[in-house]
Amino acid sequence: MIDDNATRKGIYSQIEKLVAFKIHHLIFWLIYFFFWVYFYSDVYEDISVLYKVTGIYLVAHASIYYISQYVLVPKILKPKNAILFILSFIILAILTSFWMYGVLVYLMAFNLSEYFKASFFQVLVIFTLSNIFTSGILLAIKSFLDNRKLIRQSEQMEKEKLQTELQYLKSQVNPHFLFNTINSIYVLIRMDPEKASETLIKLSNLLRSQLYEFSVDRIDIQRELAYLENYIELEKIRKGDRLNLELNFEGELEDFQIAPLMLIPFLENCFKHISSYSDRPNIVKVFIRRIGDWLEADFYNTCEKESISQSDYIGGIGLANIKRRLDLIYPKRYKLEIKEGESDFTVNLKIKISGYEN
Repeated sequence: MIDDNATRKGIYSQIEKLVAFKIHHLIFWLIYFFFWVYFYSDVYEDISVLYKVTGIYLVAHASIYYISQYVLVPKILKPKNAILFILSFIILAILTSFWMYGVLVYLMAFNLSEYFKASFFQVLVIFTLSNIFTSGILLAIKSFLDNRKLIRQSEQMEKEKLQTELQYLKSQVNPHFLFNTINSIYVLIRMDPEKASETLIKLSNLLRSQLYEFSVDRIDIQRELAYLENYIELEKIRKGDRLNLELNFEGELEDFQIAPLMLIPFLENCFKHISSYSDRPNIVKVFIRRIGDWLEADFYNTCEKESISQSDYIGGIGLANIKRRLDLIYPKRYKLEIKEGESDFTVNLKIKISGYEN
């Protein structure tokens, strides 16, 4: 039953497309007919003659167009066969000219000498040139429209592909952070149920923002910064007194937008690769400021050299994703620099925000 319904819907869809195609072409040829009626009205004063001659021209031009478009173009027109296509098109125009002459002179008993002071051969040349010129223009217009349609479809497909990729990259949740936070909540449930409840609410809000509020292409910078602050609050609960954290926002961080979740991967990496010293501070520093048309963010963390290399830091899925997102959203509009010290890492990100003000 399902297959029958699908088949029936497919048939109906094809019929609808065919009807739309025929109506579309019918309207065009009616407009085409009356255009040439108006154009030839000074040449053929007899209205019946005017309609007959224009009708013959229309049939001739339409025949050449459809045969060329749906037979010659798909069968012959290829880069190596361009000359063959042109010759075939000219021959078709000549044969159609003979048909026009025969219909006008022998079937309609039309006296061409009243309108054409020319020989039989000259009349055929006039008909042929008219057929080539008019039908050629129609084919050129059709080719132009088809190419525009293909370009739009290609652009739409590329846009959808990029949107899909961006959605995928944006939706990536750092499992390291998520699993550790859940484990911390599990421990807190026994030691401090109230704090565990508070932490769970913060985590829920964080995930809700990522899944729902950040599903748009652009968000206000304040919302992105609030997300960073909530994330840091969770990390402070997890790491407690072992963490030495410094967070600074400077400049006019308002009235402009950025792509959502653009800064969080760098903060995630700070905490993911932070040192675990017992005799000295484990430091995370975040400085975010606006300088003119640029949003600048610095992320710094201490690390243990023996436990992480720069390639590990840079090559993580978070930074790989963010680099790809930056390339897609801010092509040639961002600068990213990652520095490795003796026992620390520093990331400097600059994004040009002009054009994204509210």
